[in-house]
Amino acid sequence: MIYHFVLNPMSGKSLKAAKKTVEEMTEKIRKACQKRQLSYRIYYTTSVGDATEYVRSMINTTQDRQRFICVGGDGTINEIVNSAPSLPNIEFGVIPNGSGNDFVRNFTNTELFSDIDAQIDGAPMALDLIKWNDSYCVNMINIGFDCSVVKEASRLKRFKFISPGLSYLFGVFIAVFKKYGTKMKLIFDDGEVIDTTLLLTAIANGRFCGGGFNSNPEALLDDGIIDLAIIKKVSRFTFMGLLGAYKKGTYLSNKRAQKYITYKRVSHFKMEFDGPIPICVDGEIKGAKTIDFSVERKALNFVIPKGSGIRYSNEADSEDANEAVADAKDTQVADVNETVADAKDTQLADENGIFMSGTTEE
Repeated sequence: MIYHFVLNPMSGKSLKAAKKTVEEMTEKIRKACQKRQLSYRIYYTTSVGDATEYVRSMINTTQDRQRFICVGGDGTINEIVNSAPSLPNIEFGVIPNGSGNDFVRNFTNTELFSDIDAQIDGAPMALDLIKWNDSYCVNMINIGFDCSVVKEASRLKRFKFISPGLSYLFGVFIAVFKKYGTKMKLIFDDGEVIDTTLLLTAIANGRFCGGGFNSNPEALLDDGIIDLAIIKKVSRFTFMGLLGAYKKGTYLSNKRAQKYITYKRVSHFKMEFDGPIPICVDGEIKGAKTIDFSVERKALNFVIPKGSGIRYSNEADSEDANEAVADAKDTQVADVNETVADAKDTQLADENGIFMSGTTEE
């Protein structure tokens, strides 16, 4: 097993805080990996898309089992996953250091995601991905009002006195007083077509967005289904009345909210727009005019840290997840023993330091 730690120095609330976190995390990674005599690399991304290229290049160098753990936000995990979905010998994990960190909210004991030893001892579980055109989404795609909020929140989080959670809430209040409403056409396989101006559409694999908004409360990461929350364009007054239920994920049982919110669960559908519009994919702004959505079943081998577990799952798959976590210790012991046996030949790092080349440490 080769362990790769992909660090995004730009991820987080501020550049100063991100730099400090990266320095601290680098030291923790070194100590944990050298203590176990693991074969590992540390890579620092330098631009958008850099993480994707790094993973692809490493995959092309060996057929060995590799684990890529990114230190960053949902956007960073999206980058590395898009480099190599559906490869059985490639595993992905995340140490959350973004502004929202919504993907890890789908798991228990989230503090363990920041524990290097728990990450090393963690077990992979096969999760779904949403395929949109030729790319993949790990957590959620937001179109319309939510996307506008992300833009505002990204601007606000630069201010030191505004926390990531507050930046999204403030972004909501700013966006609601601007012109809103997006013409969308949703085409479903059963022949249903929704063609109107909507407030927003949240297309989900996981349940959370915006730093904790439970926008899609029935979404599961392993059920082969895309969950859609479709909200009609409503008045500002009505929207503010719906905001609490939307944030808590209780709108499905709220009779007033049900008049304005349609919740659908499908495996495939299409969307069309009058022209190219911004869309938010795992917290990052992209663009599209037409989108074909489908589910890529069990395409993500996601590392669940030892001691954590998937919070929401199909009942049958929950049993598989529990067995996977229970077997993690035995699997990892075997991997570590094999790695230690080969350490003299393969380990580039030693007690005296780490070999550095460009933005990579080995």
